[in-house]
This record gives sequence, structure tokens and C-alpha cells, in this order.
Amino acid sequence: MHLELISRQTGEETNRPHLLFIHGGFHGAWCWEEHYLPWFQDHGWSAHALSLRGHGSSEGADNIRQWTLADYCEDVFSTMSRIERPVILLGHSMGGVIAQMCFANREDVAGMCLIASSPLRPAPSVVLRMLRKRPISLLLGQMLNDPVRLRRALSTFFLSPDFSKAKTDEYHSKLSLESPKALQEIFSRTAPVVSDTETRPVHIIAGKDDWSIPISEHEKLAQTYRASFDECSGAHGLMLDPHWQESANAILNWLGRSFP
Repeated sequence: MHLELISRQTGEETNRPHLLFIHGGFHGAWCWEEHYLPWFQDHGWSAHALSLRGHGSSEGADNIRQWTLADYCEDVFSTMSRIERPVILLGHSMGGVIAQMCFANREDVAGMCLIASSPLRPAPSVVLRMLRKRPISLLLGQMLNDPVRLRRALSTFFLSPDFSKAKTDEYHSKLSLESPKALQEIFSRTAPVVSDTETRPVHIIAGKDDWSIPISEHEKLAQTYRASFDECSGAHGLMLDPHWQESANAILNWLGRSFP
């Protein structure tokens, strides 16, 4: 299966791991391309972003309803083989869950950064807010594979209200459908168990304006992985947010401490 991979390499010979960004639900590699990929390249890190099957320009859109989190992990492993270097996984939202699964199963994952990563269970307040906003569009968008309805339902979920309408429309036009199997698995999975002998560095990034995930969930995740933690300005889509450089700097500082 063809998987889209966007790469921005430094061209320098270095023993640093490469960065591999994993997008969240409904997104694709495009969400990292505008800001993060060139920025990290400029700061000396070779950076890659893949589109999971059924997303972006990858194959598999026709079967999007069948894909599972395990399928998405296989996409990450396949991409790691293409990069042929140890990688640091940086996962956003659902991509954070996929990063955790890959981290647990591959020793050539040198470290992990979870960016607004999905919690184990959706907070009741978040579910109520989603249903109160556009319940019909949300349900019909997924059930009928209707991207127009789905984009309408998600219009307040990912992006900051600080965006212009033109920019909001541009990003929303790129959203794809998502696998209901994968979404169900996100919130039915068991809590991660981290060995006492695990020493690979992990970092957690939370958005101060991200109403979809309570800060307490990020703090629990940080405790689980004995990870460092930063709370940065921005809504759920931190990599596209007008304040994106704050979260990028937080990641860069962690990389500098962890991989000198």
C-alpha cells in the first residue's frame, strides 16, 4: 500500500534520530508541513510526516471504515523501514495513541513526544459539548461517510477561534473521514503499562486552550511515562495554531535535553 511521506532532511551526517510525526484522526501529513517540518529542519533535525492509510494522499480511503489502530501502527512501522534510522515518534491526538503502541513494541523508537494526545476515556463535558454543538452533522457525517457534514461538526473542535474564516476553511477542506473502528478502539483500550526499566525519554505537550482534553488527563499520562510536561498556548491543533511556535520550542528544548 502506498503511504504518503513528506520529508525535510538536513543533509548533514549525524547520529541523531530522525523525527517522525504521526497525525491524529481526520488529518494527514499536511498538518505538519506548513510549520513544524521546515522549522525543525532549520533547527538541525531531519523530520518526516506520514499520512496513515485512508488519509492525505495515501491509499486506502475506500476502505477507511475497516482500518484499526493496529493497521495504523503497521503504517508507522512500514514508514520507519523507509527512513532506515532510529526515530523519535511525535504523535498528535489519535496519533499519540498510535505512537504509544509503537513505542511499546519497537526498540528502535528512541523516544516519544505526545502532543494533545487522546485520553483513555472521553470527558463527559467534552462529549456533551460536541453533541450540543452539531450532533446531527457529527453522527451523519460518520455514518454516511459525508465529509461535508463531518467538517461542519468538527468546525470548533480542532482549531482556535483566532483563525480567519479563510484559514479555517482551508484547513477544514483537507479533513478526511476517519475509521469508526479506530475511534472506538481509542476509548476502549487498556491503560498503558510502563516497565520500571524503561529509560527512553518521553515528553507530553498540552494545549492551554484545548477544551477537548482536560489538563488532568495529560498530567496522568506524564505520570504514567515518568515524562516531562509542558502546557503551551493553543487549541487542540497545536501544530496549526497561531501560537504553534511555542509548542515547537517546547519540543525543541526537550529534544536538546534528551538527545544532546
